[in-house]
Amino acid sequence: MQGITRDHRAATPSDAGWRVRLMKDRQYVADRHFRDQAYGGPQRAKKAARCYRDDMAKEHGIVLTDASEGDLAVLRRGTGLTQVELAQLLHVSSAQIAKWEHGAVPPAVLSLAGALLSQQIVSHASEISGDDIRRIRTQILKWTQQQLAAELDRAYAAVGQWERGGRRAPGWVLVYLQAVDDGWNREHSTESTSA
Repeated sequence: MQGITRDHRAATPSDAGWRVRLMKDRQYVADRHFRDQAYGGPQRAKKAARCYRDDMAKEHGIVLTDASEGDLAVLRRGTGLTQVELAQLLHVSSAQIAKWEHGAVPPAVLSLAGALLSQQIVSHASEISGDDIRRIRTQILKWTQQQLAAELDRAYAAVGQWERGGRRAPGWVLVYLQAVDDGWNREHSTESTSA
């Protein structure tokens, strides 16, 4: 939702709610927090936040763009995360998340995001070497380089370069491979996120 983000407030859960922020000419024209508790729950607080955002956008002449309804956008918004927060989990840029949300997203990314957002797996920044990629591919997945490339929607040559250390794999690929190495059941995860 443009201009509205979920504010979890882990330190003070009773203050959790929705934050409305709109900018015009590099200045905030709207910056307000809508506490769940004050509005009788998260859905009512979200509705109030939307009304406020729409009123402020109209008052300041801000044109709101239609939000993407792609699978990744729906999945992300369902958990209340921003594109920036999801980008941090997947170790990619927020621009990459926006691109996936407005276009085609590789099925492996969608499955990985679903597992991360449902907390089936945890994203952690561990270094995976080319030897690790080869080991995960051959010993755990029991796939060829072509099969891994197809799963990740990447060029076949890229997998060989990652394994030889000639090129670094994208952050989300490393998160995906680390999750597989940690025992993530991709097939089960895909079924549970699509239900």
